[in-house]
Amino acid sequence: GNVAGGPSSVAATAELAQVLAGPLAPLQVRWAKKSKRKRRPKMADRTPELRAASGGQKERVWDRYLMAPETPYEVARQVRQHVRGLTSDGRHNVRRKKDLSRYTNYRVLRAAGLTHDNPQEEVDRRGFVTPLTELQDTSNLPRSPLHRRFLFPHTLSYKVYWGPPSVYDEPNQYEGSMVGCSVAARLGDLPLTQPQKERLVDILGPGRVDEQTGVFALEVDDFTERNHNAALLGDMLEKVLREASIAGSSPATDGGVAEEPLELAAPPT
Repeated sequence: GNVAGGPSSVAATAELAQVLAGPLAPLQVRWAKKSKRKRRPKMADRTPELRAASGGQKERVWDRYLMAPETPYEVARQVRQHVRGLTSDGRHNVRRKKDLSRYTNYRVLRAAGLTHDNPQEEVDRRGFVTPLTELQDTSNLPRSPLHRRFLFPHTLSYKVYWGPPSVYDEPNQYEGSMVGCSVAARLGDLPLTQPQKERLVDILGPGRVDEQTGVFALEVDDFTERNHNAALLGDMLEKVLREASIAGSSPATDGGVAEEPLELAAPPT
């Protein structure tokens, strides 16, 4: 063989230099060249005029609803906007991979007959009522958080899980329900007469009324959502007060004066 550095190696090196100097030379230079990243202007480099004219930081959802909760109108608008993105095409299309996976899974379950929306089903489900649908139809909620449902002093109590993320629905179940709600009020603060208060105690039972302080309490833990339990709790309290206001509302005898039943202001609709 040839010794390294001999005439043959020198000739090969010369041929390689001619090839690189030929039509491949621009490509080699372009490939070897590494483009530099353009320097982006820093926020501190802006002039005072640009800082004053800028719109500031982007508004966060937390900043928007820190002092006041989201109104039902804004909630409905967000829902309609999201549904429009899932159902329409074009620039409003916001379907994601998990949305397509959920719909594909739904189609598989529907083909297997495991859903309840079969168009060929002959079962009439219009009279099918659940506790949640009944609450949805009969609940008497205020229009917004700014409207008060009860004008007398009362206390609403509930527990909230405060801790790291957990896979359990109720991580600290040993401390009680995390979705239940309870309300407490004093009999002396209610707009009721003495016979009506006695009727209220009879309806609630002696176990829910403290004889020394005159405080009664109601609690609800029927649903898996705290908002549903709170709505049912308000309906229960309003129904109990209306039932107690009937006491003594019949025409009085022996020259007495009839007492008017309790007028509870219903929330605006």
